[in-house]
Amino acid sequence: MRECARFVLTLVLCLVLSLSGVLVSVPAARAADTGTWTQLPLYGGGVFSLAINPTTPTTLYAGTYSGGVFRSTDSGTTWTAVNTGLTSQDIRSLAINPTTPTTLYAGTWGGGVFRSADSGTTWTAVNTGLTNHNVYAIAINPAAPSTLYAGTYDGVFRSTDSGTTWTAVNTGLTNHHVQSLAIDPLAPTILYAGTTLGGGVFRSTDSGATWSAVNTSLSDCWVQSVAVDPLTPTTLYAGTKGGVFCSTDSGTTWTAVNTGLTHQVVWSLAVNPLTPTTLYAGSYGGGVFRSTDSGATWTAVNTGLTSQDIRFLAINPATPSTLYAGTYDAGVFRYDVVSSCALTTTVSPSAGGSISRSPDATSYAPGAVVTLTATPVAGYVFTGWSGALTGTENPVTVEMDANKTLTASFASNSKKIIELTIGSRTMHVDGSPVILEAAPIILNSRTLLPIRAVVEAVGGTITWEASARKVTIVGRDKTVDLWIDRNMAELNGRSIEVDSNRKVVPIIMSGRTFLPLRFVAEALALDVQWHPATKTITIAYAP
Repeated sequence: MRECARFVLTLVLCLVLSLSGVLVSVPAARAADTGTWTQLPLYGGGVFSLAINPTTPTTLYAGTYSGGVFRSTDSGTTWTAVNTGLTSQDIRSLAINPTTPTTLYAGTWGGGVFRSADSGTTWTAVNTGLTNHNVYAIAINPAAPSTLYAGTYDGVFRSTDSGTTWTAVNTGLTNHHVQSLAIDPLAPTILYAGTTLGGGVFRSTDSGATWSAVNTSLSDCWVQSVAVDPLTPTTLYAGTKGGVFCSTDSGTTWTAVNTGLTHQVVWSLAVNPLTPTTLYAGSYGGGVFRSTDSGATWTAVNTGLTSQDIRFLAINPATPSTLYAGTYDAGVFRYDVVSSCALTTTVSPSAGGSISRSPDATSYAPGAVVTLTATPVAGYVFTGWSGALTGTENPVTVEMDANKTLTASFASNSKKIIELTIGSRTMHVDGSPVILEAAPIILNSRTLLPIRAVVEAVGGTITWEASARKVTIVGRDKTVDLWIDRNMAELNGRSIEVDSNRKVVPIIMSGRTFLPLRFVAEALALDVQWHPATKTITIAYAP
C-alpha cells in the first residue's frame, strides 16, 4: 500500500514538474551564457515579488510596494495593473497554482492573503483564521495545490481549501518572524521556513504540524530567503545578511558558500530548474550574482542593471537563461542571453590612423577575446583608447561580453606630449622623465599641482609675487595672473573665472603653490585629456 501511494505521488509530481518546465531533457554540457539586463517599462519603484505562469511563461506577475499587482502577457514588454478587489496594494509575495495557473495568491502587508481565479483580473480576500495579515511568503504544495502555507510575522498558517480558511501551524516554531517558505517538490510534506531576528531555518516533515530549528553551522540566522534544489531536494540554500549557506542534508548542517560574493546581504535566491548547479543571488548593494558550481563560487552578472538592490528573482521555467529581477527602486529587469556581441570601432581624427582586429569580424560570440591594434599614419602618433577601453596599451585585448564601442585617438606628431599621474612626482615630456616639486592631487574633483615644470616644458615662465600672493605665467603669447584662494584670474588683463566650481582656487600646501591644471593649460591653448581609469593627464602642445 505504501509503495502504491508513493507511485501515485510520483506520477502527480511528474505531471506538475513537466507542466512547469522542470522535467525536460538536459544537455550533457552547456556553454556558459553571457547576457544583459533590460529595464522593463513597469512602475519605477519597489517590486518585492514576482511569479511566472509555469505553462505559459510569457505571462508573469509583479507585486509592487504600493501599486498592487501588475500582469504582463509578453515577457514583460508591456504591463497592466490588475487590482480589482485588491484592497491592500503593498504586495510582499505571489504564488501561482502549478496545475491551474489562472489561480494565484497575493500576500500583502496589512491586508492578508488575496486569491484570484481569473489570472489576476479580480481578487478576493481569503483571511478566515489568518490572525496576522502581514504575509511575507506563500508556498503551494505542488502535488496537492489546494494546500498552501502563508509565512507571516506571527508564524506559519496552513490552508487545505485553497486559502478559504487558515489554521496556525507553529508547534516548535520558536521564532514567528517568517520571511520565506520553501517546499520539497518531491516530498511535499517537508517544508522550510526562513526567519529573521536570529531565528534561522526551521524544518517540518509533517506538512507544518511540527517544526524543528536546523541551524548547525548557520553562522548568520537572519534568513531572508530559502531555495530548494528541485532535482535533489536534500540540497537547499539560505540567503542571509551574512551571505549564502548551503546544506546537502535537508538543512541538518550548513556551510557558508560566499567565494566571490562581494555583497553578502542576500534578499533572494533562485535555482535553475534544469541545471540546479546554477543559481542566482539577489543582493543589497551588489546586484545579482551567479554561481555555476552549487554556490562554491560566484560572479556578478550586472551588465545593464542600473539598480543594485535586488529584492526578488524569478527564472523562466521553460528557458532558464531568462531571469527576472524585482528591485527596491527601479522596477523590474529582465536578463537575456546575448547570442552575439557587436564591436564598433572609430578613430579620431579620421585621418590619424586605423584599427585592426583579430579575429576580424563585426560581431563575436559572447566571451570571445579580440585583439585590437591602433596604427597611426605618417605624421601622427597613437595617444589612447576611449569608450569601452581606456589607457594607452597597444595592442590591447577586449572581452566581448556585451556590445562595445570604442575609439582610438591619434595626435599629430608635430606636437609634444606631457604625461602626469595623480600621486606621482614623475612627469614625462615626450617620454623623458621630469621630477616635479610635488605630486599632482585631486581636490574638489579637479587636478592641482605645482605648475612650474609644466609651464617651463612648453616654453613659458612663471613668477611669484609674495606680497600679493599672486602667480604670473607668461608664454605662448598669453599672460595669466592667479591669486591664492581666489576663484577669479586674469588672462591678458581680462578677468576670467578659474572654474564654475567656486571652491576650485589656487592654494598653498606644504609650502608649495598648487594651481588648477586644466585652467592654466587651456588658458595657454594646450590640449588636456583626463584618463580616469589610470588617473593620468595627457597634455598635447605644439612647440
